[in-house]
Amino acid sequence: MSQEELTLESLATSITKLTNTVTQGLKDANFPQPSFAADAPAQLPPNPAIQGPRLQLVEALMNMLHLAMGPSEYFLQLGLGLPNEAMVLDMLNHFDIWSKVPLDGSASYAEIANATKIPESLIRRFLSVAMRMHLFREEEPGSDRIVHTAASAYPVREPVMQSFIAHCMEDTRPVSVKGVQALEKFFVGSSEASEELSHSPFEIAYPGRSVWDLLSQDEPPGRPKGYRATRFAEAMQAIAKSSSVGTEVAVNAFDWDKLGESTVVDVGGSSGHVSVILAKTHPKLKFIVQDLPNAEKSFNELISKTNLASRISFRAHDFFKPQTESADAYLIKSVFHDWPDKYVVQILQNITPVLKPGSHVLVFDLVVPPDYDENGKPTVPLSIRRFLGLVDMQMFVAFNSRERKVEDWVAVFKRADVRLNLDGVYITPGAPLAVLDFVFGADR
Repeated sequence: MSQEELTLESLATSITKLTNTVTQGLKDANFPQPSFAADAPAQLPPNPAIQGPRLQLVEALMNMLHLAMGPSEYFLQLGLGLPNEAMVLDMLNHFDIWSKVPLDGSASYAEIANATKIPESLIRRFLSVAMRMHLFREEEPGSDRIVHTAASAYPVREPVMQSFIAHCMEDTRPVSVKGVQALEKFFVGSSEASEELSHSPFEIAYPGRSVWDLLSQDEPPGRPKGYRATRFAEAMQAIAKSSSVGTEVAVNAFDWDKLGESTVVDVGGSSGHVSVILAKTHPKLKFIVQDLPNAEKSFNELISKTNLASRISFRAHDFFKPQTESADAYLIKSVFHDWPDKYVVQILQNITPVLKPGSHVLVFDLVVPPDYDENGKPTVPLSIRRFLGLVDMQMFVAFNSRERKVEDWVAVFKRADVRLNLDGVYITPGAPLAVLDFVFGADR
């Protein structure tokens, strides 16, 4: 059924059917039903028999809400909601209201006001909006005491989510509001989108600087050196935790054992966490983690907690400089989506001189699925399409970069060197990242 054919009645029928399927699947799995209670599970099981109908249910509910509201109310809610709900979320996180309410107890408005040194009248107003976002609730209707909901309890149980919220609210939000200015300055009147890193909303907000400058040099008031960079790393952990499929499963969608006794260079590998994951399960592989010198400390800390030091080493390297290691495979995780195409080409062209026929360049990154299948139906549910679109906008805001479809990956690799041929795409259902295997060989 096309979107234009959806009605309140047809959606209600679908919602009832899908709700029954999801609840029965949870019963069969002996898993608790979703609820607003503070101790409710944060995620449903990764079982495809549950996740598939769940995603369809979310899409039907999103469509139902839109139809029930109508265009007029939709824009009122959107225009008022986006800036003000973001402000409320920022306030809850900045003042750590999460921890001001005990997980297994309650706190009064007055106690929260005293702990934050904010007037109680304002605490009441902010929490009133938060509660309509399903963040916290009154112990009883009209009560002066506040308790957690499942959503407000989550940042307490998973502190890295606080880092993710802070990154979005403090690092990204002030930049995203410069999007229209960036379009006016850099793109209006051009037939082709610019590939300059500096042609971004970030450049408008922080002229002459980069995201990496902000993360490494600018700390929020009263915070120690390295605070913002650490917070960013924790924000990335929060994204990984929110997926029903972890990095270990997703990266192993590719058959690493077929490389035999090989050396893998982990380009831009940061602390080497992906190399550690792979080394644990593939004993024939050795790894060289490459990143800028300031990553070596975190690498050493991670490796010291393992027995893998003989198989994983660190080499300081800037991937915009010629590659210095000759190896059988090069792993590049979550690097390219930070860079416009012209820079991806530069990175690849620094690697190709050391490639041999049969060498692998393995990209572990987000792959945007096709919009529609051969029957004209969306390939993935609405909630996932929305998430992918928002991540793509995040890349534009920060780097004037983008997320890529398979054909985009092929095009940029061929632009770097026609001998880089896509041999396979390995996707684990439910995983945010896929492995693309490019093999160096003859032109084809």
